[in-house]
Amino acid sequence: RFGDERDGPDQINPASLGAKFVRDESAGGWRVQHIYESDPEYPDSLSPLRRPEVNVRVGDVITAVNGRAALSAPQLEQLLRNQAGRQVLLEVKSGGTNAPRPVVVKPVALGREAGLRYDEWEYTRRQEVERLGGGKLGYVHLRAMGAGNMAEWAREYYPVFNRQGLIIDVRHNNGGNIDSWILG
Repeated sequence: RFGDERDGPDQINPASLGAKFVRDESAGGWRVQHIYESDPEYPDSLSPLRRPEVNVRVGDVITAVNGRAALSAPQLEQLLRNQAGRQVLLEVKSGGTNAPRPVVVKPVALGREAGLRYDEWEYTRRQEVERLGGGKLGYVHLRAMGAGNMAEWAREYYPVFNRQGLIIDVRHNNGGNIDSWILG
């Protein structure tokens, strides 16, 4: 499997706000360029900036992180080191305003950010099938076939199982053997 993993007192654990940013000197911070999307019916799986209590939108500018000027770091993520799962205070300017407002957010670990990108890919595929199929086609992505994935399969399958057609997408999955329960 893997070699030894380094883990010491000087370990740096990156964190993410679940979005893409672009440096905006004229606005005094990092402009939100894109926030990863996922199914809004499952709030626990939302990107940190998509959570309803956070109220940050594409185009907003993060001017400070925990009291430090956002532009003081070459990358915004440097100000989020070792902050995954902890409350972080952001100063955010919304479009058309010069006064920043405080926003409390909990960044996620980089592994979860990869999951957010995957969630977005899956969610946007489902939306595209809904749009192009006019509600006549269903879409289910099969991520993997571990024990936890059976509940996920059922959650996605039963709302669309009786449609005229069903797309079962196995691209980019994490492997495993397809359970006979699904094939039956």
